[in-house]
Amino acid sequence: MADDMAGDGDDRETDGETRNMKVLVVEDDYFIADQLVREICELGDEPIGPFASVGDALPVIGRAEVAILDIKLGDETSFPIADRLMMIHTPFLFLTGYDSQLVPHRFYDTDIYIKPSRAEPMLKALRALHHPPQDSPAAPCVPGADGTETIEDLVMEMLRRARHVMPDNASAERLVERVLKVALQKVDQGADEQDLKNWLRQLFAYEFRNRISHLH
Repeated sequence: MADDMAGDGDDRETDGETRNMKVLVVEDDYFIADQLVREICELGDEPIGPFASVGDALPVIGRAEVAILDIKLGDETSFPIADRLMMIHTPFLFLTGYDSQLVPHRFYDTDIYIKPSRAEPMLKALRALHHPPQDSPAAPCVPGADGTETIEDLVMEMLRRARHVMPDNASAERLVERVLKVALQKVDQGADEQDLKNWLRQLFAYEFRNRISHLH
């Protein structure tokens, strides 16, 4: 955020914590990408990219702390990048000039900004996800009897946590069922067990936060 800037290129701090972020930028329009990168730098964060294709962006995902993704990249979309970011728990948002209704349901909880959009509001939103409040619900993680976590363990823990928050068992079961239905799409896409577990945790966290916000 502009008010948090400590100086040109300096890290920003809030409550003693370093607040600058490494921001992956995926955008195939040269002028928009250039503008985003310049604004990110001016606001004290570090851009990674810009990249104009899925193939170019995927190898550097691990370096990013947050990401801004243009949905339409020539003849492809950035959804494979978004799927990978979800699996590794990296916050992201979408930027598009197209109909936001084209976004798959698994990303329903992801912020979508319409072009043209300045970097500042997007970075503010990403910063809130990158540094969530201390009382934000975490994704469940429970080991099995042999010390390893199975998908069955994870599903049962999701159900247990949902029952603590939802008004009745039926609504808790619907929440978990919703997560599992979307997860089945990942199985069809060939996701291995560890990727599926990571993706389940991330999706449950999104669903969990969304349901809590509607209950208050």
